[in-house]
Amino acid sequence: MGLACPAQTCSMRVRGRAAPYSPFQRSRRRCTLRLAGDDHERKGAMIRFVRHLPLAESEKQAILNTPREIRRFQRGDTIYRPEEPADAARILVEGLAVQYRILRNGERQSADLVFPTRFCDLGCILFGESNHFLAALTDVEIVEISASRVLDLFARYPQIPILLLHQETRDRSILFERLLSVGRRPAIRRLAHLLTEFRLRRELAGVSPSRARRILLPQRWIGDFLGLTTEHVSRTIGKLKAMGLIEQHRNGIIIRDPAGLARLAEFDPGYLHPGAEAAPQPVSASRGREEGPSIMKVRDRASDREGSKRAANKG
Repeated sequence: MGLACPAQTCSMRVRGRAAPYSPFQRSRRRCTLRLAGDDHERKGAMIRFVRHLPLAESEKQAILNTPREIRRFQRGDTIYRPEEPADAARILVEGLAVQYRILRNGERQSADLVFPTRFCDLGCILFGESNHFLAALTDVEIVEISASRVLDLFARYPQIPILLLHQETRDRSILFERLLSVGRRPAIRRLAHLLTEFRLRRELAGVSPSRARRILLPQRWIGDFLGLTTEHVSRTIGKLKAMGLIEQHRNGIIIRDPAGLARLAEFDPGYLHPGAEAAPQPVSASRGREEGPSIMKVRDRASDREGSKRAANKG
């Protein structure tokens, strides 16, 4: 039985006619594991998340000591729905998920992918519910921490919310760049830009560069991100293949020439803020008066941005 969406019967426009549509064919299934302190398998999921965070060891240990639950979802499962009550922060530690909305007529619009080591939706902490669907594109593992415990961590370790502010700023920049692509870039540059972005975001999530070149995303989802039909995506992929930039496999795309793809996309990685992985350290008032505004930080960020741009074009 397909999942229900906001309207009782979903439909999708297919070549001018409405057709029944369900975003995913399986009903939601989850396996909830309540953590015990000596369960190494369950600890491993949180360790994989924490080890990538640019935090002090005391802050990492505080996160590891926080009670939580692990939920595992199969590919195609809906993880949460709009307006579904939630009093926990969800962190993706394994797999790949997609955020999207569904209109009343059943048409779907994807917003973004969620990569490992990311909070799925901080709005659940602040408002107790989300305004979008989250679904598993692969088998995924989600860590849930109650909102009250997350807020307690924020109060005791202020570097943690600063880090999340960096992540939210990056997410906002990504959505602005996506809007620019859909509104102004031609299809071939639009696709090249998306593939390059996903490659770099996977690397930022700790994936090795060789593995990050594998974009395991169905064409229908690529089209959804870019505002293109599946047929248009297929033709555009063919053009990139003919240029020797990518290869296509049954379950996705492999980037063969990252530098060439980045040049075609005119890709500037600055909006991903790759130099802002480490949360800023507080500066004393006396030091601030001596140095004035943190111009050195601005220069360092500019230098990081230029270095990241060269690295992206180098592939």
